[in-house]
Amino acid sequence: MTHLKLSEGIDYEKVLNEEQFCIVKEAEGPCLILAGPGSGKTRVLVYRVCWLIEKGIPPSSILLVTFTNKAAREMITRVERQLGSYPSGLWSGTFHHIANVLLRRYGQVLSIHPTYTIIDEEDTISVLKKIVGEINTMEGFPNPADIKKIFSLSVNTAEGLKDVVNTRFPAYSSFIHRLETIWNNYQKTKRKLNLMDYDDLLLFCYKLLKNESTGEKISRNFRYILVDEYHDTNKLQSLILYQLAKVNRNIMVVGDDAQSIYSFRGATVNNIMEFTRIYPGAKVFYLDINYRSTPQILDFANKSIANNYVKYPKTLKSVRETGVKPVVVKCYSPKDEALFVSQRVAQLLNSGISPKDIGILFRSRYQAAELEIYLSKLKIPYIIRGGLRFFEQAHIKDIMAYFRVIENVKDEIAWRRIFTHTEGIGSGTVNRLMPYISVINSINEIIEVIEKEKLNIKASSRLRALLSLLKKIQDVKNIPEGIKLIMDSGYTEYLPKKYKDADDRYQDIEMLKEIASTYSTLADFISEASLQEYSKGEHPEKSSPLVLSTIHQAKGLEWKIVFIIGVSDKHFPHPSSCKDIQALEEERRVFYVAITRAKEDLYITYFTRDFYRTFTGKKSLFLEEIPEYLYEKWNF
Repeated sequence: MTHLKLSEGIDYEKVLNEEQFCIVKEAEGPCLILAGPGSGKTRVLVYRVCWLIEKGIPPSSILLVTFTNKAAREMITRVERQLGSYPSGLWSGTFHHIANVLLRRYGQVLSIHPTYTIIDEEDTISVLKKIVGEINTMEGFPNPADIKKIFSLSVNTAEGLKDVVNTRFPAYSSFIHRLETIWNNYQKTKRKLNLMDYDDLLLFCYKLLKNESTGEKISRNFRYILVDEYHDTNKLQSLILYQLAKVNRNIMVVGDDAQSIYSFRGATVNNIMEFTRIYPGAKVFYLDINYRSTPQILDFANKSIANNYVKYPKTLKSVRETGVKPVVVKCYSPKDEALFVSQRVAQLLNSGISPKDIGILFRSRYQAAELEIYLSKLKIPYIIRGGLRFFEQAHIKDIMAYFRVIENVKDEIAWRRIFTHTEGIGSGTVNRLMPYISVINSINEIIEVIEKEKLNIKASSRLRALLSLLKKIQDVKNIPEGIKLIMDSGYTEYLPKKYKDADDRYQDIEMLKEIASTYSTLADFISEASLQEYSKGEHPEKSSPLVLSTIHQAKGLEWKIVFIIGVSDKHFPHPSSCKDIQALEEERRVFYVAITRAKEDLYITYFTRDFYRTFTGKKSLFLEEIPEYLYEKWNF
């Protein structure tokens, strides 16, 4: 058979496998490409663009939508390399980038002046803060950052503000009327000042495309639309794509329902599951040949995701030679789990494995806290991907501030941190107190300061309560008891007011108790925490550090060797998902994503002792579902 070329250009049959070539050649009309991890989806998008251009389709009639500008640049670079020239006029970029270009060009149809300024998240919160300050709010009212999240979810999920609050932020249901007022004032402020936030770009782009004459003109221009990572799209993005493809109906979306794991951002697996209903007559193609992982790792992954009910059934097939089975390691406690992983990593490094070839993944941030300590002790360089180190997190630093003050009463930074989150102590009171901190020698001397400064009754009573708490913490037998006193004194109530992910932060603090329980003196505990924060051993930039990452942050990445830690009952899946089948299935997809990051070796660890007080004795439901013949069992 003669290899098919276009104009003596690319030899597509030679550079693509049969599945990929079929898609590149036949993806006319609406097409759903179900691309498993490691199956070459980017390759298909790149060569499909090349195919269209070689067929004579003007690049200005092709739209390539990606989720990051970096991904768009990489794809265009590859297209240019294959074609031998830059595809001038090709539309490519993120949803927000494309929306911005269209609004600058056609926005006056909606009375949008093209010189509008795009404001980032910090600016958005600043505007909301001013608006919130102008209305009468009550105790427990969401802060501007949370209000921004509520508004953003409402826009991106195409759900009413009331529905979003009731389903996702029920604690704020009594404030719906005030939130609607803030929403209206926020929109008026932005229009008055000619501002656009990121959500506005998508919302007004959709409104523009719904405009009969302008929308049709834009849609007619795009003869072919190609979309990457379709499983990560939200409802509004799906509506925008529908309008863009309305005239020519040549829309090819590439994604994997099994990797849809961002519902907390507004993404929905329904977009990919309902594609053939939204676009009647759509073709469905499969990319299930995996170039990344060994057959043993894929067998494990296939068996896991098969337990989901909402899915496109598919089985990943490896092109790699046979490898070793995944290893499931039973540990006694989080400390033992951290000890096993750190020691195993050290062995691998000593055997010649590069740190950059090792990834350590976890469902929630707190699960890596113990591990960070052991890696630092072994002088193993590491980086936390997409987040702060455990002891650098705000809520952990809040708790540690109490112990720092007890250990060093002159610690002005710690005092200021405590004062900041103590209700009833305002900035004026803090400014009056701080000059005394450097000269006092005991907590009791603060009482004398209160009397001397003649503070108002509310501030005085809160300070006395705070000093009473500090004395109680001094007197307890161990540090975990002191942490419990801090939580019971009001910090438990403070967390959900300050942070949307309060449940995860509670777990962090439980882990802090576990860590603290291993130290006999407060001084040693504080020193260890400080060393974790400021002394990381070898600097990551001077070597190739191994990566510690949440699974959500690791999607799209791969390592030769992967550890998935904390796969224990009540920890993974996340406890809040166990009563909701949709949430549970997304958790299983998270596990699937973690498994499929591994190329050659996979270690999955769990512990049977839940923190420092309870015993579960169980591994995760997701491990219970896997037949034991698919993995090796180790005990540590």
